[in-house]
Amino acid sequence: MFRDRNLLLLAGGQFASRLGDSSFHIALIWLAKELTGSKQAMGFVAMMEYLPILLFGMLAGVVVDRSDRRRLMLAASLFRTLLMLAVPVAFLLGYRGIAVGTAAAFGLALATSLFTPARDALVPVIVGRGDRISANALVQVSDQFAWLLGPLVYPLLVPLLGLTPAFAGPALIFFVSWLALLAMRSPESVPRRESPEALLRGAEAGSVPAGQVAWRELRAGLSLAWGRRELRWLLILTAVNNFFIMGPALVAMPAYIGFDLGLPALYLGIIESVLAAGMIVSSVAIIRWRPRIGLGTMWLLGMTLDGLTYVPMLLAPSFAWLVPLIFFHALFIPWITVFRISIVQEVVAPELQGRAFAFVGMAVVGMTALASGVTGLLLGLIPTHILFGAWGFAGMCCGLVGWLVPSLRRL
Repeated sequence: MFRDRNLLLLAGGQFASRLGDSSFHIALIWLAKELTGSKQAMGFVAMMEYLPILLFGMLAGVVVDRSDRRRLMLAASLFRTLLMLAVPVAFLLGYRGIAVGTAAAFGLALATSLFTPARDALVPVIVGRGDRISANALVQVSDQFAWLLGPLVYPLLVPLLGLTPAFAGPALIFFVSWLALLAMRSPESVPRRESPEALLRGAEAGSVPAGQVAWRELRAGLSLAWGRRELRWLLILTAVNNFFIMGPALVAMPAYIGFDLGLPALYLGIIESVLAAGMIVSSVAIIRWRPRIGLGTMWLLGMTLDGLTYVPMLLAPSFAWLVPLIFFHALFIPWITVFRISIVQEVVAPELQGRAFAFVGMAVVGMTALASGVTGLLLGLIPTHILFGAWGFAGMCCGLVGWLVPSLRRL
């Protein structure tokens, strides 16, 4: 696996992509705090980072399945580079409101809605029938290592460049992602369509309008997601779980550190890096000691323990106690992500994997958008630590419900 040049370049491109995402997230959240001083504004801009995936994720899946996945990732990386360069330019021209950052977040999410499902559907093209679990874990390690470093990029650039020019840092990072993907020489990644599940032969011959083609392919993806019991439950539980887990992670955590504990942005970067460190340790363990139990069992265990480890937030820990708590919580996140990706790759035909991963992205990121907005509103009514712990308990219950679905346990 570590000798596969294409897989290593894919992991490198993913690393740079996520590094840009995570540094931009910190930049945007802290810009909202500095300009508005409002928890609700922080929730709103976090929601705009993810809302496009909820709105356009299904159509993005169709595009991924009908396109060369590597080229699509290249286009997304280049678009994000230009978008990040536009932010400091807009501020130099006098557009200094939070609307500039919000618009950039919306555009960034549009590109991500194509990049992420294309990445996950490209892994089986590269490794074939090889050890997909280890390959997925390697890509996730690159993702997590970026989260380890990303939160430190923006706080370090601000003293040197200023609050808004520091947005040029993510632009450079996204360009590095483009270079890594450009260096790949992967097999052709447009899925073949001769299988029984492939659609619209008449459309491919040009006899059906393009809009009708997209709608039919979209319906086929929806039929796949709803018709397979295990996939249906995977998507439902993923959506509900992420609603309860990601709102606290993205909005309540910055609010807890910045408002409740009264600490500067660097401390949020430390917590995000601790989170990434725990995920890296867990992902490396998956690569080194591949679990002998089933994919579904590992996924359900991860979801249950992921929520359970947020419950101690009810005690309103100090920063000193927050660090080990978040590290322990992070150990179970790769159990969710790595094995969920592997489940989809196992049960879904290659020509429909773009749509399947787009649906997963909608369940993860789309519900994150809603959760961010709702969390921001609730933080005006409920103490931050109470919301954290209560929603962690609700996330744990999602995993417990999954144990009642035999088709998930048997995967």
